[in-house]
Amino acid sequence: MSREYQQWVRAYQDQAWSLARYLLKDASEAEDATQEAFIKLWNHRDDIDPERIKPWLMKVTRNTCLDRLRRRKPETELTEVQAVEEHGPMAGAQQGELGRWLQRAIQGLKEPYRTLVVLRDIQQHSYEEVANATELTLTQVKVYLHRARKQLREQLAEVRP
Repeated sequence: MSREYQQWVRAYQDQAWSLARYLLKDASEAEDATQEAFIKLWNHRDDIDPERIKPWLMKVTRNTCLDRLRRRKPETELTEVQAVEEHGPMAGAQQGELGRWLQRAIQGLKEPYRTLVVLRDIQQHSYEEVANATELTLTQVKVYLHRARKQLREQLAEVRP
């Protein structure tokens, strides 16, 4: 395995898994989707500009997750957010009741809002990287993010004492 590829895996595996976890709502399936995305990266490593690896990988991870969601049978769709594991890349960020509520609220967003919030607000990607990963225009990213954040604020207002 090339040293460069190993560096990409170390640098981006947590972000790819986190995105997959939010989209699929299942840690095991997120691991599978992340692995599938990295296999695609390996297969296309010579075709991708090294400067564009991160947005390419996030786009492939998102598309892999969306494909998996489409293949799910309606009766197997998760209706409740599964409990967050005590380990994993997001364990520290998901502590406390507010963290659990916020995770449920984000997972309750429809696509592409959920992906946008995860990529921009949780993983701190630039607007341009988010646009590239989601194949949306910069204007669409900003408008959809505004709508997603508004929905989250409205939900937060409902739980405030």
